[in-house]
Amino acid sequence: MAACDDWSEAGNDILAPELLAKVREFSEREPIILEHRMYAGSSAPLMLIFDEYEDFIGHLGTRARPGDHLLIWGYSGLCRDDNIAVDAKYPDAAGRTPHGGSY
Repeated sequence: MAACDDWSEAGNDILAPELLAKVREFSEREPIILEHRMYAGSSAPLMLIFDEYEDFIGHLGTRARPGDHLLIWGYSGLCRDDNIAVDAKYPDAAGRTPHGGSY
């Protein structure tokens, strides 16, 4: 922990009950997207999707370290049919993809 980073008890603590309640509330309505940025750039950010609140809590318990920055979004507000960046299908051994299909 670098003193020059101005550590404080007044910051947004992800373990604060009100923030965990907000994450739980979101996760009960839709999957959540997490961008987990490691403090001091100790590795590239993790980008994860959680369907269950308990899985998110498990991630915090095993991967989060002091100072990590956690950004959370609701999945359905961002991932819609009208803003798809790439729409493709995985080919078979002959390089073919179906025009239709049940998804």
